[in-house]
Amino acid sequence: METNNEYAILERILSEIIAFYFSKESIESYVGYETRERIGTVNGMQVIIYSNDHNPPHFHVKTNDNRVNAKFKIENGEFLSGEISTKDLKRIELFYNDIKTKILMEKIWSKKNIQK
Repeated sequence: METNNEYAILERILSEIIAFYFSKESIESYVGYETRERIGTVNGMQVIIYSNDHNPPHFHVKTNDNRVNAKFKIENGEFLSGEISTKDLKRIELFYNDIKTKILMEKIWSKKNIQK
């Protein structure tokens, strides 16, 4: 049975090796430390912000069947990339334009990405 000291040494060695080959973001994603926070659901579409995600600050919109899988800027709601119909795009724009939604997204992005 390993002692806490042996575990700490092993963890430090493996962390250094992994850090040599991967960036911090890749490691966190690889070992499952990346989390997501659901902002809301719009007509079956989940609006999500991922922890430690890349810039620019953005949110994802997804459906379980991948019919919709798109990214939007938090700053102004601008469509960045992905798949979404015009009808669903308008629904997301309405959701985004609620002042509470934008404030919530900015706070969550800042909180989750503060350590970057």
